[in-house]
Amino acid sequence: MDVSSTTSRPKFMDIREAAEFLRMAPKTLYSLVSQRRIPFRKAGSRLLFLESELIEWTRPVERKRALSVR
Repeated sequence: MDVSSTTSRPKFMDIREAAEFLRMAPKTLYSLVSQRRIPFRKAGSRLLFLESELIEWTRPVERKRALSVR
């Protein structure tokens, strides 16, 4: 059995990949980052986005609250 199929590794995306994933212009994503309205990380001068955090960020607020209560 392939180890990669049994282990879920975090998926990081660069600005271009994250913008495409969220279906927005990279310029819009840069703006959200500068306002600290979206989760991101920095590796040196590079911006990185964790796919699972972007998915969570897109959820409606009511759903986020319901999930955190569990």
